[in-house]
Amino acid sequence: MPDSKAADRPTRYFATHFYLLRFLGLGWWHHPDEDNTSNFPGLYIYYTIVTEIVWVAGFVGLETIDPFIGEKDIDRFMFSLSFVITHDLTIIKLYIFLFENRAIQDIVRTLEIDIYNFYQNNERNRATIRITKIMTGSFVFFGWITIGNTNVYGTIQDIRWKAEVALLNDTSLRPLRTLPQPIYIPWKYQTDVSYISTFVLETVGLLWTGHIVMAIDTFIGSVILHMSSQFVILQEAFMTSYDRALKQLLTEIPHSMDARENIIMPNEDDDNTRKDSLDKIEAKVKSFYTDEQIESAVEKSVLNCIRQHQVLISCVEKFRVTYSYGFMTQLLSSMAAICVVMVQVSQDASSFKSIRLVTSLAFFVAMIIQLAIQCFTGNELTLQTERVSDAVMQSKWERMTPRVRRYLLLAMLRAQRPLRLTAAGFAYMDNGCFLAIIKAAYSYYAVLSQKEV
Repeated sequence: MPDSKAADRPTRYFATHFYLLRFLGLGWWHHPDEDNTSNFPGLYIYYTIVTEIVWVAGFVGLETIDPFIGEKDIDRFMFSLSFVITHDLTIIKLYIFLFENRAIQDIVRTLEIDIYNFYQNNERNRATIRITKIMTGSFVFFGWITIGNTNVYGTIQDIRWKAEVALLNDTSLRPLRTLPQPIYIPWKYQTDVSYISTFVLETVGLLWTGHIVMAIDTFIGSVILHMSSQFVILQEAFMTSYDRALKQLLTEIPHSMDARENIIMPNEDDDNTRKDSLDKIEAKVKSFYTDEQIESAVEKSVLNCIRQHQVLISCVEKFRVTYSYGFMTQLLSSMAAICVVMVQVSQDASSFKSIRLVTSLAFFVAMIIQLAIQCFTGNELTLQTERVSDAVMQSKWERMTPRVRRYLLLAMLRAQRPLRLTAAGFAYMDNGCFLAIIKAAYSYYAVLSQKEV
């Protein structure tokens, strides 16, 4: 049974994401129970400006320049290009998070605070929170593997460079000392002191931009999952609306202990037992209340479900409009990055570069997860919104009056128009979109592979 006690309900669904977004300089994200939506309080505005200039405009800018400066071998070019595509297109997501902060916070408030004015199932909410934590952890894990292996590969390459240089005499021409991540550095970094400081700068930049990507994408996926969960709870609300109305009337009967004697509440799994229990409750309620009173109670229960449905529809529509271009960015970056990484993986596998291959595979899996998070959760949201009409059909409408049935009919008609998240109106975020992106990426990979041969 749903736990309706306010003290037991879960709070701060997105606490980890909010703290991370604050640290990354993407706005001061307040928890809904704080009743505050100020985006850049006090000196935080200067912290945001400095971090975004240094790590987004600075690091990503240098990273973007690198593939197109000087002569680059195809191996380094493809490896660099995969990161460039991901980080550059993320700038649109940054814009949304910086300047649509209040709209997104309103959506979170609806999911965490406002929706508790209606029927809720706290156990399901807790289960959704656990799922979002697993989803976030898996994406972060592969992200860390990618970044960690990049640094390991760079360190090993530098050790090999030192060993090679040690064998040269003073007149020999030294090979160029390279960094773990291909990036354009406008100063000389061949000496040990300069190289170490540049290495640290690059590592921090890679971690910073990588966590921006991971924080945004897992947060968006978590929001969609919570919206899907609320539609599942709404289905429960419709299916139990009649039972709950009668139960409420039963508890209000004077000397209720005697009135409920030998009556089993309809919570059993067996359909026949549940039907018999409901019949007993209905008979007992009708012996104490008039038909008008019962109709009023059932109508109130159904109307609360309809209001809950309207609140959720408004929440989804607001989210769809707010993050529409973020989804478009995701599709473009995923298609290009997956294609490029597939080329890189095939090259690393053919040349047996084990460390680089691990990095490329980890980045490939991370890109797949990044796309899957938003497509699969978007598909689940659409699926659950469609199932609301089935839940209305199971709401024991045959026991209700014609007046209440008309409300249910209107709710069913609205539920039959599914809610879909779109990428700027060009594509729906669902399983079909995921497969289409993977197919397109593979097609481009096949063309590039043939040209390389």
